[in-house]
Amino acid sequence: MSDSILSTNSRERSRQIKNISRVARGEKVEKKIFVQMEDIEEKKKRQEQILKEREEKSNRSDVLKEARTPWFCPSCTKTMKSHLDDKMYRLYNHCFDCQVKFEAKLRAKGTFENWERQKVLKNKLSWIDDMVLSVENWKEEASKPYEIQESVGVKDIELEKEKWSQNTEQVEKMASEALEEYTKMKEETQKELESIEI
Repeated sequence: MSDSILSTNSRERSRQIKNISRVARGEKVEKKIFVQMEDIEEKKKRQEQILKEREEKSNRSDVLKEARTPWFCPSCTKTMKSHLDDKMYRLYNHCFDCQVKFEAKLRAKGTFENWERQKVLKNKLSWIDDMVLSVENWKEEASKPYEIQESVGVKDIELEKEKWSQNTEQVEKMASEALEEYTKMKEETQKELESIEI
């Protein structure tokens, strides 16, 4: 009998060799019964874990799917392989050619300047909102005193702490003036935006 059918485990291999010699002598063979038991709870836990991992993977995939530029334009089904297509898809959800056609139609109708002005005003509103947030953050940060630590001395180095604070009344005044200006700019921009018709 060749060694290839014998087990690689040393105990099992020796048992198999003994059984082969018993068969050759005509004796009774020692039988070994293998029973495989399955832990049902462990199997359920493993299946639940696999399902959970698949769900997390699909959620991540869905989020990344929104960030990716598709291969084909949703409007005209042309392949989107240019960097201009990427940019236009992120801005308008169609390819560069579709955007050129859209703008050409607006020019033919005579409403392109209004559409362009509307885009500029929306960007201005967004900038104003950012500036209002930055002024509010500055006002909040400037009203808190902050501590500076410096090492002082030549031979004996000491740590010196200084507490600095700003004139909170002046900060409040400057912040309120800036916020008033920004709210006035925002109202004017919104009125102008509402007056534009495409």
